[in-house]
Order: sequence, then C-alpha cells, then structure tokens
Amino acid sequence: MWFLERWLENPKTVKKLLYVLYASLIIICLLGFAIHLAPPAEHAEPVEHADEHAEDAGHGEHAEHEEHAPFAFEQIPIFSAIFGFTVCALLGLGAKAYGHNVVMKEEDYYDK
Repeated sequence: MWFLERWLENPKTVKKLLYVLYASLIIICLLGFAIHLAPPAEHAEPVEHADEHAEDAGHGEHAEHEEHAPFAFEQIPIFSAIFGFTVCALLGLGAKAYGHNVVMKEEDYYDK
C-alpha cells in the first residue's frame, strides 16, 4: 500500500491522471454527440411484414414507427451526462453540509 500512496502523492503522477480523466471526459462527450447525431437503427423486420403489421394495427398503409423521447429535454445531446454530473455534485455538497451541520459535534461535546 505504501507504493500506491507514494505514487499518488507524486505531483507528476497526479498531473498525468488528470490528463487521462479530462481526455476520457472529452471522448465520452464526443461519443454522446455522435450517438445523438447518428441515424436511427433500422428494424430487423422485413419491409413486407412491417406494412402488414401497420395495416392490422389500423395506422394506415405506410405507417412509420418513429422513435421519440418521452420528454423534450432528452433530445439535448449529452443531457444524461450533464444531469448525472450535476446531481452527483449536488449530492456531494449536500452530504458535506449535512455532515458539518448535523452529524459533527463540538470538541467538548462529551465533556459537558
């Protein structure tokens, strides 16, 4: 364990780790944009069967099944990444505030 502690205390190592973390964040955000802009996947069902199924359902002869998000904000690229980061940061700040204001006791709490 002492090697790992010494390795993480080295400023050069910390700088390299930060570069790796920032690079991975940028890659994930770029992939989020790429996935959002990619064309929708085609269904594996053949065209003939899809038309018959659409007629049976009463949607007309050439009904298209468009995929859509249930909420408008889900259309924003990398919304889930931004939302996850925001909620994680708020939970961390909330836990810190709760710990300092509610759980933490004064130094002489047990002496009273």
